[in-house]
Amino acid sequence: MAVLVLDVDGVVIRGHREGGRWDKNLERDLGIAPLALQENFFRPHWRRIAAGDADMRAVLDSVWPQMACAASASAFVEYWFAADSAVDGEALTLVDAWRGAGNFAALATVQEHGRADYIWRTLGLKSHFDDLLYSAALGAAKPDAEFYARAFAKLPARTPGEILFLDDHPPNVEAASAAGWQARHYRGIDDLRATLRSSASQSD
Repeated sequence: MAVLVLDVDGVVIRGHREGGRWDKNLERDLGIAPLALQENFFRPHWRRIAAGDADMRAVLDSVWPQMACAASASAFVEYWFAADSAVDGEALTLVDAWRGAGNFAALATVQEHGRADYIWRTLGLKSHFDDLLYSAALGAAKPDAEFYARAFAKLPARTPGEILFLDDHPPNVEAASAAGWQARHYRGIDDLRATLRSSASQSD
């Protein structure tokens, strides 16, 4: 049985609701320079947060004085989650049809606990997928081999070769391929269509 596994950001969620990066209006709206956010928060701390080794809110509180902005760390988190929420309806329609035919579909993504809950519950992806496999819960992040091993253990696949995986980040695709998954680079909705069409023809 083929199991469909999709990345979240860049595949199911396409960034800002108005198009483009989620942080494109961050400085205008909250007075936070995206570059300062990268230098003070994401680059030095995100890897540990994403792997579940650090609490995001605690880290933000510790670095927030360096941001020199009037907005609070909590306001930033709310802004980030809401801005980075453009769900691809075409992708969900294809996934719904896949599941409607009796197949399993999951998300495999690098997320911390708060945003994982947001995309699963608030954005409603739990209505379209059977499971959410994310790095902070697995204790490993893509493209580390351990991420794929731990994700595979939670999927209803008998072998890694039964997993159809799409991700927009080439290193993640390469690592999944090395783990034995049928991994494809996602560049647009046609890649998902082609993957599902190919799987359907192989099962006929």
